[in-house]
Amino acid sequence: MCGVKCISFVLWIDILNAITGENIPKLEITPLNSVIHVGEDLKITCKVIDCPVNATFVWTSAMDKFLKAEIKNEHNVSHLLMRNISIHSDSVKCQTTCDRKILQKMSVIEVFYGPGTVTVSSNNTSVKLGEQLEITCHADGNPKPKIFWWKLGETEPEHQSQNNKLIISNASWSQAGWYRCNASNNVGSQQMSVKVIVVGPPNIPKIQLSHRGELKEGENISIFCSSDGGPAELKLYRQSQSAATGGPNESAVLLNISSIQITDAGIYICEAKNDFGIETSKMNITVKAQHSFSRNPDLPVAILPAVGSVSLLTAAGLLIRHCRKQARSNLSTLI
Repeated sequence: MCGVKCISFVLWIDILNAITGENIPKLEITPLNSVIHVGEDLKITCKVIDCPVNATFVWTSAMDKFLKAEIKNEHNVSHLLMRNISIHSDSVKCQTTCDRKILQKMSVIEVFYGPGTVTVSSNNTSVKLGEQLEITCHADGNPKPKIFWWKLGETEPEHQSQNNKLIISNASWSQAGWYRCNASNNVGSQQMSVKVIVVGPPNIPKIQLSHRGELKEGENISIFCSSDGGPAELKLYRQSQSAATGGPNESAVLLNISSIQITDAGIYICEAKNDFGIETSKMNITVKAQHSFSRNPDLPVAILPAVGSVSLLTAAGLLIRHCRKQARSNLSTLI
């Protein structure tokens, strides 16, 4: 500990400076480091100490300009006011001239800002069935944003998402749809949606009949033609006769037949068609006739009872005549 000796030395230095008039100017800048969010205001003060004359100030930026900046000088103090900061991280320099001496100091500005405009690497988001598709998502921000991909309708990030990329391997029909790129940091978040289109020949369509069991004339039926693959035009017809068609965005067509007849029987074809191919399914529909008349008994069987009745009556008549004749004969003999 220097005690009294140290204090005496400092006093002697001050006395010497006062006698010689050689105070050394000093420059102070506050704050030296600033951490703010984009959109906020920032004030930086530059002050000259021990300058015997009015100092002059010059402010410069590493980005060569200030956006919406105001400068106000008061004797040996200068204030730099930046409103609604929208620049990236930067540094500013305060330079002053005092009695032909040049002094300068830096202030570092760290601007935190949320992700800016989100962009993707390609506008072509179409992939062929069984092939691979990669889409990269990018967004500026400070701190660096984290990027995740979601498929709309799902709650968890895509497991194919890595290094800002959405990777679809061996594309299937179920992977078509809308995907969302989400870029976020502790300041904010931004999103962008893209539609992934899977193209390829349609799957084999399904043909179904609403009726079960034996089909009879007069019954009402419905025939369904459906496809669970990609976009395809559906057509349902019997042999060469067109019956029902659907548009490219329809997944099923329906044919209703009221009171079906034997003439409606035949092979019905369900066809799915797009630019990449055609697939079909077939169904053979049979119709059984219904007879409304009742059967008459066989002629010999119907005639025999009638013949029997006639013969019996004839025999009875002959017997009565014989009995009457015999009675008259017996009466004559007695007389």
